[in-house]
Amino acid sequence: MHPDPWRRTALAVAAVTVVILASACSGPAAVSTAASASESASASESGRPTGEASLDAPEEVEAGAEFEVAWTGPDGHGDYVTIVAAGATKWTNEPYFYTTAGSPSMLVAPTEPGAYALWYVSGDENETILARRAIRVTPFSGALLAPEEVEAGSQFEAAWNGPDGPGDYVTIVATGTTKWTDESYFYTSVGPTGKLVAPLEDGAYEIWYVAGADDTVFARRPITVTPFEITLDAPAQVAAGADFEVTWTGPDGPQDYITIVPAGSAEGTFTDYEYTSRGNPITLTAPATPGNYEIWYASDRVAGTFKSLPIRVT
Repeated sequence: MHPDPWRRTALAVAAVTVVILASACSGPAAVSTAASASESASASESGRPTGEASLDAPEEVEAGAEFEVAWTGPDGHGDYVTIVAAGATKWTNEPYFYTTAGSPSMLVAPTEPGAYALWYVSGDENETILARRAIRVTPFSGALLAPEEVEAGSQFEAAWNGPDGPGDYVTIVATGTTKWTDESYFYTSVGPTGKLVAPLEDGAYEIWYVAGADDTVFARRPITVTPFEITLDAPAQVAAGADFEVTWTGPDGPQDYITIVPAGSAEGTFTDYEYTSRGNPITLTAPATPGNYEIWYASDRVAGTFKSLPIRVT
C-alpha cells in the first residue's frame, strides 16, 4: 500500500502520455535523453538531496514524539520516508513524509515502544525499499501535575511534561472513562501548563495526557471534584436606577456572571450583569422600574441558575 495511490496512478498516466508523444517525434533514445536531462535539471534547481538513498536520524526517540529525519536519494515521483515496526514487510499507513518535503523532514514516533525501522521507499509501482535504518522507540516518560481537588465548575491549572507530539492534549474525564468525549482540554502546544474547567458534577475524575496521533492515554492522575458552594450578599432593597454592590463566592468559571432580573423570570433571562472574573464584589445597576427582583449567579456555559437572592427595587 502506498500513501497516495491516486497520485501514483496520475503520474503514471502522465508519464505514458509524454513517452507516446516524444516517441512519435524523436524515438526511444531521444525520449530517454530528454527525460534524464529534465530530471537532472529539476533535482538541481530544487536543491534537494539526490543520488544513492540513505537515512540519518536519532538512534532512539520517545513514544509519540516528533523527530527529524535527514535523507539522500533519487527523490523520484512519490518517493517517501516512513517508520515501521522492525520486521515489517510493507507500509501499512504508518507516519510518513514525501521526499518533496525536503531534507530534513519530520516524523512522529509510534506510541508503542520497541524496535522500529526507517525506510526510504521509491514511489514507483514496485515500492522498492532503497534504504533502511534501525531506530528504537522508548516508553513515554512524562507526568502530570495538578491539584488533588478542585471545586465543581472552577477553572484550574494543570502542568505536564512529555513528548509534546502533534495534537497531544491534556483533559479531565470521569474515573472509569475509556475515551475522551469532548470534556474540557488544552493542547500541549500551548506550553508546559494549561487551563482546564472542572465538571459541574462533583465526584472522582482523572486528568489524562493523550497522544494526538492515535488517542493513546500516556498518563493519568486522579483528581476529586468537590461540590460548588455559592453565596450572594446584597442590600435587601435599592433605589430604582441606583448602583449597588454584590459580594459573592462561587466557582468563578469561564463566563460565570451575576445579574438582576424580575422575580419569576425564565431561565436565561438577564438585564444588567457582570462577569465574576471582574472581581469581588461586583457592581450592578438596579432597573428603572420598581418591583420585586432577584439577583442570580448563572453562567453562559450551562443552562440554569446556580444561586438566587431576592431584592426589592423601590
